[in-house]
Amino acid sequence: MRYLVKMTPLEPYAFGTDQTFAFHGVAATGKETYFVRSNMVPEQTTILGMLRYIILEMEGLLKTDFQYSPEERAKMTSCIGPESFRLSEKQKQDFGYIHEISPLFLMDEQNHIYIKNPFHNKDKNRFAPMEMMEGAVETSNGRIRLPKAGEYLAKEGHGNGYYDLTDGTVCKEELFRSDIVSGNRKNGKEENQEDSLFKREVISLKKGFSFAVYVDAERLPKSTIAYMGQKKSAFRVTAKVTEDQPIADQVRAHQAFAEQKEPWFFALSDILLSDPVQYDSFCIVEEKQIRNLETVYSAGKHVQRLKRSDRQYNLIQSGSVFHAHCPFEQAPENWCQIGYNQVIRLGGN
Repeated sequence: MRYLVKMTPLEPYAFGTDQTFAFHGVAATGKETYFVRSNMVPEQTTILGMLRYIILEMEGLLKTDFQYSPEERAKMTSCIGPESFRLSEKQKQDFGYIHEISPLFLMDEQNHIYIKNPFHNKDKNRFAPMEMMEGAVETSNGRIRLPKAGEYLAKEGHGNGYYDLTDGTVCKEELFRSDIVSGNRKNGKEENQEDSLFKREVISLKKGFSFAVYVDAERLPKSTIAYMGQKKSAFRVTAKVTEDQPIADQVRAHQAFAEQKEPWFFALSDILLSDPVQYDSFCIVEEKQIRNLETVYSAGKHVQRLKRSDRQYNLIQSGSVFHAHCPFEQAPENWCQIGYNQVIRLGGN
């Protein structure tokens, strides 16, 4: 069944970045700091972890001490799969009830769908893609077509914010608010020993808005409270069976996108990269880095039950666009099934 899953924050939240504290058992990255930044939205891996959590809760299998009998472990495997998601794994992993997760989007109380505004949108009100030169010019990446004069001024930035897919307008509301809070942190080495003062960025999503994904799953709880992010912030999670088309199909069918003359490829989700990318056509790209976080059921102490990978993975952020053709090969099925690497062709038919 396909579910529309909404995640509504009940308090300010903090989603991890590489600018964070030193992580127990992980080599230093050089970005450890007393000032901890937050992402505005959850990673697809965070959403998967939350879904696995609420399924265990629904089935009465949630234990904070991680002490499970062999029979309970077998039932857990059938519900959520045998292990956490691994970015390094390209073969499709089994997540039990969960078969597929869509890329993240936003919804308001009127059920309008908001996606990242495509970076090549030059209009601040509706969708109007930048126009390209007729001929190619020589660049460091070879001969490529560039935007016409005045269509794209890099110093002024690209299309940003969110696009209301329901009514075809750029959202003018400030959807996210950032605040800074202070606190004391335990260092995890000696109990009750304080490490230092820190400052943390926390984010508030505008009232009336929720994070949302479509989830193909065997069953999910209708409504519950789940906890996500570095602060374990509370979210109201609802799951409703729906006959909506997949979000990728809704984007493809959107009239303003379909009617643009030039073909553009739009990153509906973040794109995981396994190899460096060679760009041979005009593109507007933003990047970021993440590290995998896995649950270790055999760990003795609570602080050791979350394992953060030493390896850093590079991603192209959602909203990025590529003119004329997509520079990526088919992504591994394991990444796609939880909502990464969803690239949509817009127009040019």
